Amino acid sequence: MNSVLKLLLEGEQLSTSQMAQILDMSEAQVDGELATLKADKILLGWRPVLNRELMEENQVRAVIEIRITPERGGGFDKLAAMISNFEQVESCYLMSGGYDLLAFVSGTNLHAVASFVSARLASIGGVLSTATHFLLRTYKEQGYILVRGEGLTDKPSVSP
Repeated sequence: MNSVLKLLLEGEQLSTSQMAQILDMSEAQVDGELATLKADKILLGWRPVLNRELMEENQVRAVIEIRITPERGGGFDKLAAMISNFEQVESCYLMSGGYDLLAFVSGTNLHAVASFVSARLASIGGVLSTATHFLLRTYKEQGYILVRGEGLTDKPSVSP
């Protein structure tokens, strides 16, 4: 893995001069690698990791399993792109197994998400079925532990 990319993924927000110092590179070299990562569409943006439970805004998130019929000549890509374009869809993945697409969706409340699924998502031609799972609590997000407390440890217990 590219050393600049690895540092970005593992570290805090750093300036290019801080990255250069850590990696024993010049600022120009770091800037060049960042420009290459962006040009190659590897580095698409910067996103903070949020603990949504501590935020004031109440937002409901759901995971939706979607079974679709692949289109001739386009496979799953055309429907996946169509579904990905909805503003409620945060992420969309092609999956193997019992369903074809997995979408992470958000809305202002349970009704908003349910309405989106029934009125917009399920009504798309080629969508065979959906299964919606509402996220109740997040314990770990993008490698960060969000909930610590009694009964929660860093490592799972080992039974004899």
